Amino acid sequence: MSMALRQIAPLPILAPTSERGPEALTVVAIIGVTVLSLVAFLAAGMTFLRRYRRAEAGTLQARVVAAIATDVECARVDVVTVAGPSASMPASVTLEGFVASAAIRDRALRLAQDAARRMKLHAVVIDHLIVEVDRAA
Repeated sequence: MSMALRQIAPLPILAPTSERGPEALTVVAIIGVTVLSLVAFLAAGMTFLRRYRRAEAGTLQARVVAAIATDVECARVDVVTVAGPSASMPASVTLEGFVASAAIRDRALRLAQDAARRMKLHAVVIDHLIVEVDRAA
Protein backbone atom coordinates (compact mmCIF):
# COMPACT_ATOMS: atom_id res chain seq x y z
CA MET A 1 0.00 0.00 0.00
CA SER A 2 1.60 3.14 -1.08
CA MET A 3 0.49 6.49 0.05
CA ALA A 4 1.14 9.41 -2.06
CA LEU A 5 0.99 12.81 -0.54
CA ARG A 6 -0.64 15.39 -2.60
CA GLN A 7 0.16 18.97 -2.12
CA ILE A 8 -2.84 21.25 -2.06
CA ALA A 9 -2.34 24.57 -3.73
CA PRO A 10 -3.35 27.57 -1.60
CA LEU A 11 -6.41 29.52 -2.65
CA PRO A 12 -5.63 32.73 -4.44
CA ILE A 13 -6.09 35.81 -2.23
CA LEU A 14 -7.69 38.72 -3.93
CA ALA A 15 -6.08 42.06 -3.35
CA PRO A 16 -8.45 44.40 -1.49
CA THR A 17 -9.87 47.10 -3.65
CA SER A 18 -9.17 50.59 -2.54
CA GLU A 19 -12.41 51.92 -3.93
CA ARG A 20 -15.77 51.31 -2.30
CA GLY A 21 -18.78 51.27 -4.47
CA PRO A 22 -21.68 53.70 -4.08
CA GLU A 23 -23.73 50.88 -2.58
CA ALA A 24 -21.51 50.75 0.53
CA LEU A 25 -21.85 54.49 1.04
CA THR A 26 -25.62 54.21 0.74
CA VAL A 27 -25.73 51.45 3.35
CA VAL A 28 -23.58 53.48 5.76
CA ALA A 29 -25.78 56.56 5.22
CA ILE A 30 -28.98 54.58 5.86
CA ILE A 31 -27.58 53.05 9.05
CA GLY A 32 -26.37 56.47 10.25
CA VAL A 33 -29.74 58.14 9.64
CA THR A 34 -31.56 55.27 11.37
CA VAL A 35 -29.34 55.46 14.47
CA LEU A 36 -29.66 59.27 14.67
CA SER A 37 -33.45 59.02 14.30
CA LEU A 38 -33.68 56.46 17.10
CA VAL A 39 -31.60 58.67 19.40
CA ALA A 40 -33.79 61.69 18.58
CA PHE A 41 -37.01 59.74 19.25
CA LEU A 42 -35.62 58.46 22.54
CA ALA A 43 -34.67 61.98 23.66
CA ALA A 44 -38.10 63.35 22.67
CA GLY A 45 -39.85 60.52 24.52
CA MET A 46 -37.84 61.09 27.70
CA THR A 47 -38.61 64.83 27.57
CA PHE A 48 -42.31 64.11 27.13
CA LEU A 49 -42.34 61.66 30.05
CA ARG A 50 -40.54 64.14 32.31
CA ARG A 51 -43.07 66.89 31.50
CA TYR A 52 -45.95 64.48 31.93
CA ARG A 53 -44.66 63.37 35.36
CA ARG A 54 -44.36 66.99 36.55
CA ALA A 55 -47.92 67.79 35.48
CA GLU A 56 -49.16 64.57 37.05
CA ALA A 57 -47.43 65.44 40.35
CA GLY A 58 -49.06 68.88 40.34
CA THR A 59 -52.49 67.36 39.78
CA LEU A 60 -51.85 64.83 42.53
CA GLN A 61 -50.93 67.63 44.94
CA ALA A 62 -54.04 69.63 44.03
CA ARG A 63 -56.34 66.66 44.63
CA VAL A 64 -54.76 65.82 47.98
CA VAL A 65 -54.96 69.49 49.06
CA ALA A 66 -58.64 69.60 48.04
CA ALA A 67 -59.38 66.41 49.97
CA ILE A 68 -57.66 67.65 53.12
CA ALA A 69 -59.28 71.10 52.83
CA THR A 70 -62.71 69.50 53.22
CA ASP A 71 -61.86 68.80 56.88
CA VAL A 72 -61.65 72.00 58.96
CA GLU A 73 -59.45 70.40 61.64
CA CYS A 74 -56.83 69.54 59.01
CA ALA A 75 -56.49 73.15 57.86
CA ARG A 76 -52.90 73.51 59.12
CA VAL A 77 -51.60 70.57 57.10
CA ASP A 78 -49.21 71.46 54.28
CA VAL A 79 -48.96 69.17 51.26
CA VAL A 80 -45.62 68.89 49.46
CA THR A 81 -45.38 66.84 46.26
CA VAL A 82 -42.29 65.37 44.70
CA ALA A 83 -42.32 63.69 41.30
CA GLY A 84 -40.36 60.48 41.10
CA PRO A 85 -36.99 60.82 39.35
CA SER A 86 -37.94 58.17 36.83
CA ALA A 87 -40.99 56.50 35.44
CA SER A 88 -40.38 53.47 37.64
CA MET A 89 -40.50 55.46 40.88
CA PRO A 90 -43.91 56.73 42.01
CA ALA A 91 -44.71 60.32 42.86
CA SER A 92 -44.80 61.04 46.57
CA VAL A 93 -46.96 63.37 48.64
CA THR A 94 -45.54 64.57 51.96
CA LEU A 95 -47.85 65.87 54.66
CA GLU A 96 -46.22 68.43 56.95
CA GLY A 97 -47.45 70.69 59.71
CA PHE A 98 -49.07 70.54 63.11
CA VAL A 99 -52.35 68.90 64.10
CA ALA A 100 -54.23 68.98 67.39
CA SER A 101 -54.50 65.24 68.04
CA ALA A 102 -53.49 61.81 66.80
CA ALA A 103 -57.04 61.24 65.54
CA ILE A 104 -56.82 64.32 63.31
CA ARG A 105 -53.41 63.16 62.11
CA ASP A 106 -54.85 59.76 61.17
CA ARG A 107 -57.81 61.40 59.44
CA ALA A 108 -55.55 63.71 57.39
CA LEU A 109 -53.35 60.77 56.44
CA ARG A 110 -56.38 58.67 55.43
CA LEU A 111 -57.85 61.55 53.36
CA ALA A 112 -54.52 62.02 51.56
CA GLN A 113 -54.10 58.29 50.87
CA ASP A 114 -57.65 57.99 49.52
CA ALA A 115 -57.20 60.99 47.22
CA ALA A 116 -53.82 59.71 46.00
CA ARG A 117 -55.22 56.21 45.34
CA ARG A 118 -58.15 57.61 43.37
CA MET A 119 -55.77 59.39 41.04
CA LYS A 120 -52.88 56.97 40.85
CA LEU A 121 -52.45 53.61 42.51
CA HIS A 122 -48.69 53.92 43.01
CA ALA A 123 -48.57 57.32 44.73
CA VAL A 124 -46.87 57.28 48.13
CA VAL A 125 -48.07 59.40 51.07
CA ILE A 126 -45.34 60.30 53.56
CA ASP A 127 -46.41 61.41 57.04
CA HIS A 128 -44.38 64.21 58.65
CA LEU A 129 -47.26 65.58 60.72
CA ILE A 130 -46.56 66.61 64.30
CA VAL A 131 -49.22 66.30 66.98
CA GLU A 132 -49.26 69.50 69.06
CA VAL A 133 -49.63 67.57 72.31
CA ASP A 134 -46.30 65.86 71.52
CA ARG A 135 -44.72 69.19 70.67
CA ALA A 136 -45.83 70.82 73.94
CA ALA A 137 -44.41 68.01 76.05
